[in-house]
Amino acid sequence: MNPQTSPQPRLDSAALLEAHWGRFVAWCDAAGRESLPATAATIEQFLTLFPGAVSTQRLRRRAIRAHHLAAGFPDPIPTAEDRVWPGPEAPDQAAVGQVLAAIPKYRYPVGLRGRRDAFLTVLLGTLHLTREQARTITPDDIAVTSIIRIRGHVVPSSDDPASCAACVVTRWLRIVGPVWTGFRGDVIRLLDPTKGNLDRHDCEQPVPGVWRRAEQLLLPLDVHGWARTGVTLSGRSMTSIVPRRRAAAQEELLPELVGPVARVPSRFDAMTLQETYVELGETDAAADAALARLQALYDDATGLGRALDAAAPPKP
Repeated sequence: MNPQTSPQPRLDSAALLEAHWGRFVAWCDAAGRESLPATAATIEQFLTLFPGAVSTQRLRRRAIRAHHLAAGFPDPIPTAEDRVWPGPEAPDQAAVGQVLAAIPKYRYPVGLRGRRDAFLTVLLGTLHLTREQARTITPDDIAVTSIIRIRGHVVPSSDDPASCAACVVTRWLRIVGPVWTGFRGDVIRLLDPTKGNLDRHDCEQPVPGVWRRAEQLLLPLDVHGWARTGVTLSGRSMTSIVPRRRAAAQEELLPELVGPVARVPSRFDAMTLQETYVELGETDAAADAALARLQALYDDATGLGRALDAAAPPKP
């Protein structure tokens, strides 16, 4: 048989699953996460950080699920039928608001992905659109006036700006235009946490019309924050984003810090001019003493080196 045409060895199914499981365990150990049992949020973060083909991601999920079931743990990956909003009835809007409040809104790329995910959560959880309807949302489907409408559905507002569905829409519209066109600098500037304000309703502020440049609004994003234009967000992605955000909303998370950064006070803040001169003089004296000490150490080392050279026996 010609060695150039001989079939390459392939891992069998069990070995391939074990390889995927081993990589997941190694990442969990490095990231300080529990691999067994693992939370849905941990699994989703792993799959996001290590992208791959659909078949590869399916094998990774299968390996993680198999090890959990073999160890007597429940399935950590919900089935497609109940992964978005389980139950035959519409989701409780208080629960949707809790999810929206917990999603990050600033910092790049965390806030970028957060705003996209919050927009998706409003489409599916607040307006009850199907995944296919959400995937095909375009700028022409949105009307921004004193009331925000998407395909004729009124987007409600609430008292809390962090959980307000109307604010979610306008926050996403503010950045989706530069995200679509690839102006990363503009996106980073708009997501600057030092200029953020979560106590004011975003939906009450004017929204520039740059968002209408985007030909699609529900954009796929890679791990670095780049948008994949011309490619729609897959149904599989949609049915994983919302449960991951719901799971994160149940965890004890620190509140998002926005606004001007305050410098930590120091003992130098209230100094007079004379006290400042005194401190500078003491600093100069301390620096001179340190330099003198270094010079003395250098001289000692040099002298020791000469003494060792003199004591060494002559070379034959």
